[in-house]
Amino acid sequence: MSASTKPVYEYGDFLIVTFQVSELTGDPIILHIVDESGNASSPIPIQISKLNSTIIAPIPFYKTNYLPGTYTISAEYSGAKTSISFDLVDSDKIAIPTQYKILIKSWLHGTLDNRNFADIIRELIHFDIIKVPGYQSQTLHIIHVPAWFKNDVKWWSDDSITDNEFGLAIQYLIKAGIMSV
Repeated sequence: MSASTKPVYEYGDFLIVTFQVSELTGDPIILHIVDESGNASSPIPIQISKLNSTIIAPIPFYKTNYLPGTYTISAEYSGAKTSISFDLVDSDKIAIPTQYKILIKSWLHGTLDNRNFADIIRELIHFDIIKVPGYQSQTLHIIHVPAWFKNDVKWWSDDSITDNEFGLAIQYLIKAGIMSV
């Protein structure tokens, strides 16, 4: 058995691994993702149906789940073992986790108010997903979100702009004092 992946990933990328086996046994490939400290994920069973199989993770890398660093994928299939490594780097590309996307879209549709929206943005800043140098979270200050900003949210929710473009827009609006959260 052999495995390959690209050597470097950044936040927002999906892990892609290609496995090659000499025979199909019906057994799953058992994966573990191991960080630099030796902490391993729970076993991840992957069923394969071809000698050469490419697996794409269903969720991309987010800052809320993975720290930058070197990771090793350990794989076992019918007694054969292999491992490959890759680096996860923080290139300052903004990747907004799905749970935040759902909440921000709720704000767009009027289910959440501006205070809830501000809480979400503060959390994205707290986790360093959106970087606003010198930002001090103040839960009591006045929240101001321009009404026209919902256009940006609509474009983002329609995938007309990327997470990175949307995050940079929020970053700019806060730094310029146009948006207060």
